[in-house]
Amino acid sequence: MDFGTILTTFLAGLAGGNITGSLLKRLSLGPVGNSIAGVVGGFLGGPAVVNMVNPVTQGGFVWSNILGSGIGGAVVMVVAGLVKNWWDKRQAQTKSSSFRKDQDVTQSYTKTPPPPKSRDYQEGPRP
Repeated sequence: MDFGTILTTFLAGLAGGNITGSLLKRLSLGPVGNSIAGVVGGFLGGPAVVNMVNPVTQGGFVWSNILGSGIGGAVVMVVAGLVKNWWDKRQAQTKSSSFRKDQDVTQSYTKTPPPPKSRDYQEGPRP
């Protein structure tokens, strides 16, 4: 790969990840996360799509590289966003269930015992 191909793959993956992140707010990883996922996806998806599409386009390497890197960046960003959302949901469930358990334990220790039941016990001050 020459410098132009690497730069095209880098920029197309970056754009694919950020555009997808701006369109799918629920899966967005933030600007830096979208960019990193897009670049990784661009370098993974770009050559794969170029090898599949290039015989059809008859040498349109630049356009197939841009298309492949952009799609690869978008796909990796979506997968990373889904994994992040799943992980956050799992952590929230774990924290909420353990919090309720701790709260029940502390409440059992802070309850005051009931007053003793005997004939000599009187409410209020003694005469």
